[in-house]
Amino acid sequence: MVSRSFIAMFLSLPASIILIGVFLTATPTIPALRFPALLLVFPLWVAIASASYLIKGRIAMTAMLLSVSLVGFGAISLLKMSGLDGA
Repeated sequence: MVSRSFIAMFLSLPASIILIGVFLTATPTIPALRFPALLLVFPLWVAIASASYLIKGRIAMTAMLLSVSLVGFGAISLLKMSGLDGA
């Protein structure tokens, strides 16, 4: 149980940051609204960490959180390279 807690705590933070980053990259936002959008990282982090306990097994939990992070990072990179970012 301790290992699952460490996995949820350390791997859900990058996943939540990247999901907020995908949202901010994909949508045109007013610069004044970017900081409040970044404040959503903590509630999303808690939600992802809590939801990760629904997955059976440590390896599946780790794979899911890492895949969310990698796919999100890839989406941000593709949006930036294609020029479709909201900035």
